[in-house]
Amino acid sequence: MKLEQLSINLYTLRDQLKTPANFVAGIARLSAIGFRSVQLSGVADDLLSPAEFQRVCQDHGIAITATHAPSDKLLADPPACVDRLKQLGVTQTAYPYPKDIDLSDLATVDRWLENLESSARTLEAAGITLSYHNHHLEFTKVGGKTVMEKIFTQTTLAGELDTYWVQLGGGNPLEWVKRFADAGRLPLIHLKDVRITAKGETQFAEVGAGVLDFAPIIAAAEAAGCQSFIIEQDQTYGRDPFESVAESFRYLKDNYVD
Repeated sequence: MKLEQLSINLYTLRDQLKTPANFVAGIARLSAIGFRSVQLSGVADDLLSPAEFQRVCQDHGIAITATHAPSDKLLADPPACVDRLKQLGVTQTAYPYPKDIDLSDLATVDRWLENLESSARTLEAAGITLSYHNHHLEFTKVGGKTVMEKIFTQTTLAGELDTYWVQLGGGNPLEWVKRFADAGRLPLIHLKDVRITAKGETQFAEVGAGVLDFAPIIAAAEAAGCQSFIIEQDQTYGRDPFESVAESFRYLKDNYVD
């Protein structure tokens, strides 16, 4: 991957980016670490105007390459999502979470997927790709198939595969990366590692500090033309999140950046 493709989901730093001043300072700190791109997620939409988000990032040599759009708004008002993405100058976004969707009910899931597909087509007509960001719950079964399987087969959404959550759901991260990659549907990937504690519990880990083998995962994503390799760590367990993302950044830069 290229350095500009190595990104960070700002959701990881959500508690450090709650005011305009914090956002400016945080982007400056990410730039000092070496980041050249971010995913705008986990930050209040009204914290700054779209133009101000762009300006702050550009002032520190950082591009906004993707976002997470609100789940309910993507379904209810995709044109409004298009307007905001256009203002941000972004052509990649993701549906972040199946909010208020009963994934145990087949009819509900099928209607939801029809609505997601409709939203994806609206965004596509505006030159924007809608991806699906998975968690572990998409690996539950409904109607004899996992919800993840139904997302892949019943929609044309791209994948923003989250390696941690695929693993936690009982899936194989490499197999799912290859599946979306082979279909030309993997513009984004969340690189998130899994730590197993001495008590046998799972934790979010800095990339390279856990049990996942990222070499084949990254190779498969690269071969498919993945555009953004996005670090994300939902929790850092008391450690400064900037230190955690810096560790992940150094690991990926040293081992996978051309």
